Parts: sequence; structure tokens; C-alpha cells
Amino acid sequence: MKRLSALLLMPCLSIAANTESGSLDWLAGCWATPDQSAQEVWVIEDEDLLLGFSVNIRDNKVGFYELMTIRRAHDNSWVFTAYPSGQAPGSFAAGQIGKHSVMFYNGEHDYPQQIIYRRDGNKLLATISLLGGATPTIYIKIACD
Repeated sequence: MKRLSALLLMPCLSIAANTESGSLDWLAGCWATPDQSAQEVWVIEDEDLLLGFSVNIRDNKVGFYELMTIRRAHDNSWVFTAYPSGQAPGSFAAGQIGKHSVMFYNGEHDYPQQIIYRRDGNKLLATISLLGGATPTIYIKIACD
């Protein structure tokens, strides 16, 4: 089923947001749903690379996980690559970068085609969808333990 997933996330690590234009340091931290069933962690490897991990827990078992990278390319653009469990990796180019937001897209990918992260203070909204969004499903996320 193809759907839009919006996740409101809160950090469990105290990492200062970098307001430098084009920097994605503000994404670093640990983010989770209120019931801790979905968690996402981003760490800064260096100024050109963020490493991420996402896991969904159902019935006290891992239902889904993926490794992720956000890497700055030679042309100074950012590329998000997801390595989902049991599936081929998918890469998404950064289309829009704001002070505390970024949109990645890949219209050739089946699902998702668009990934948006937007930070507002200690909250993060992550939206995963087809291009332009479709049939929204919203998940609220808060701080990890």
C-alpha cells in the first residue's frame, strides 16, 4: 500500500542545531514515536556525511529496519540513500534545503518518492510520500529513552 507517512519526532540527544546554510547538522539526534514503536537515529560522521538507522517494533520484535546515509556529493548537493531490510537501496537527491528543512526526491522510485525532514525547536516532522504527497498517514514521534 502506498501512503504518505508524517512523523513528528523529538530528540533524545541534546545536539545544538547548526544554522549554517546548507548544513544538515540539525537532523542529528535520536527520534521516536510516543510508544517507542518507531525510532530513528542520525549521527554526524563528518561535515559531508550523516549516518542513520531506523527501526519499527511490533509485538516486541523488529518489524522493519533500514540503514541510511546523507552524503554531500562533489557538486556540493546532498544525497539521501536508504538501505531497507530485505530490499534494494534507494537514493534521493536533495531538492530544497532550508535553514532547518530538507526535501529529498526520486520520481523513479516506487515508494517513497519524496522524503521531507523539517525541524521546529526540539521537534522533527518527517514526511514520506509519493511526489507531491498522497493519502496522508500521520505518526506522532517524541524523545527516545
